[in-house]
Amino acid sequence: MHLTYRADIDGLRAFAVTSVVIFHAFPSLIPGGFVGVDVFFVISGFLISGIIFREIESATFSFADFYARRIKRIFPALLTVLASSYVFGWFFLFSDDFRRLGAHIFRATLFLSNLLLMREAGYFDNAAETKPLLHLWSLAIEEQFYVIWPLIVWAVWRLKALRYPLIIGLTLGSFGWNVYQSQIDLTRDFYHPLTRFWELFAGAWLAYHLMRYPSPPRNANAISCLSLVLLFAAVCLIDTQKAFPGGWALLPVLGAVLMIYAGPAAWCNRTLLSNRVAIWIGVISYPLYLWHWPALAFARIVEGETPSLLIRLSMVIGSVLLAWTTYLWLEKRMRFAWQSALKIPLLLALLAVMSYLGASAKNSGGYPARPIMESQMSSKAGDIGHETFHGYYAANFFPCADQRVSDKSEKWGSMVRCYQAKLGAPIDLVMIGDSHAEHLLVGMSQAMPYLNIASYYRSDLPFINSNQYKEIFDGIAADSNIKFVLLTSMWADARLLPDQKIAFERDLHATITWLRGKGKQVILVNDTPKFGFDPQRCKFTHPLSGSSHCSESMDTYQQISDSYAFAFDTAQKQNPDLLFIRLDDLFCDGQVCRMNSGDQIYFRDNNHLNIPGSQLVGDFIAKSMKQKHPQLAYR
Repeated sequence: MHLTYRADIDGLRAFAVTSVVIFHAFPSLIPGGFVGVDVFFVISGFLISGIIFREIESATFSFADFYARRIKRIFPALLTVLASSYVFGWFFLFSDDFRRLGAHIFRATLFLSNLLLMREAGYFDNAAETKPLLHLWSLAIEEQFYVIWPLIVWAVWRLKALRYPLIIGLTLGSFGWNVYQSQIDLTRDFYHPLTRFWELFAGAWLAYHLMRYPSPPRNANAISCLSLVLLFAAVCLIDTQKAFPGGWALLPVLGAVLMIYAGPAAWCNRTLLSNRVAIWIGVISYPLYLWHWPALAFARIVEGETPSLLIRLSMVIGSVLLAWTTYLWLEKRMRFAWQSALKIPLLLALLAVMSYLGASAKNSGGYPARPIMESQMSSKAGDIGHETFHGYYAANFFPCADQRVSDKSEKWGSMVRCYQAKLGAPIDLVMIGDSHAEHLLVGMSQAMPYLNIASYYRSDLPFINSNQYKEIFDGIAADSNIKFVLLTSMWADARLLPDQKIAFERDLHATITWLRGKGKQVILVNDTPKFGFDPQRCKFTHPLSGSSHCSESMDTYQQISDSYAFAFDTAQKQNPDLLFIRLDDLFCDGQVCRMNSGDQIYFRDNNHLNIPGSQLVGDFIAKSMKQKHPQLAYR
């Protein structure tokens, strides 16, 4: 039982997809264009919930029919884009990029892309612009919603008095959780289904309301104009620096709800949203959403930097043509023309094939024996990937002697991530932090071979109030041989929100004060850059572009550094004897940051040093320590 067709909703789809595409291709034009996804959520919740409500009310609802319709609607275009991405990746992506693509294809076939992206955000996360299937997080959230929502509606529909309270309660609960998460973890807030479901529930509430009260509102024209103001305010006022979704998501969600509520006869709806161009874009909005991002992302990977304006414009035009072709020759035929009992089993079988191909690409390490890998020309020296680096640790360092610290340490394969440079000798210097402290041990131990240096790894920030570091700080306090403690981390991973900066500054100060109180000399190191591309793009020449790419604008690194630099400045003022070491000048020149110098590459992934990189940084830190503590220069 389908809803009456509304051309203005296709027009609203056109607004949503156009906003997203323009933002991805030309972000400076519409800083908040990504909120188009939130508009899609409302539309989806309204249309699909409306069908569910009416079918259950008329006793014609069937779970089998519902999910069969979802498969026919979602799978054909999705499978085409996944298969096309796989084929392009096979021929033109280096192994690390193809391995990541395989992982994303595999999760996309399970409709779990959002959870993978939520987990990836951190140490080994590549820049969003180099993830061709990044945009499928929203499709995953929709399908997760439709796994549980029909069951809930079916279970409570007989209890008529509970329908309104249930929808409102679920909406408010999810929205409240979203606002709460926006204050503590923006990555989780962005990708987690429970912080996004309220947007679909908002559409569901409207569907139920209009089912009970179908008459158009008295002030329809005013409502539609207000909704238009909210939608344009959302795309203009919201940007990537806002704590989004959080409370900001109310702008696009309320705008979409009010636009649909105003009805097809309202002025904005019939004039702006129901014209032929808007309807045409709305009709192809789903395949256009699927095609545009892989096209832009693959162009970004091949170029090694943000593609030129002409290339981006070409990708957008190409995506529109692909979307129209996909709709005309695939979607319409699969949904309406070809009627066969084999349709659903075939689509499920094809999804299983893509799932297998994605998992195989992931588990094989990106098929390193592919032609592009065998014919690649190395333009830089230096190890990339993690096996060589961690193999060096296994061959040249010893397990840390402090058993309490070792027992609580994480592992890399079978290796406990707790090392020291010498066996059976007292520890002189301890480096504590995450993998950005760990990757300094090679260079530090070579630059100061007369010291026994230990590296104690934890995934949290190296602060005294962290439970992960309890045994480490206890051990430091109890060992009078430890004279130096080096603190560093992937500080940018803290992703400080405004109200968290005070706590960050306080915890850093408390940690330094505590260590000084125990008689330790403290060295504080900021961080190395995190690049928006894989080092394979620097080490090897790409066959399509005929070049390698090793640098990017310093703006991103500067923006990240500025987010925590205030705390380091305060720490220096409060602790005059603190040795604070900046690594900016090693890799950045004020304009760009490079992961190489000449023919030598210094990073093994987009943010971790390789062996030569560790040697470079270790030598720089050692020189700074010797200037601060001259006695070290004569040992």
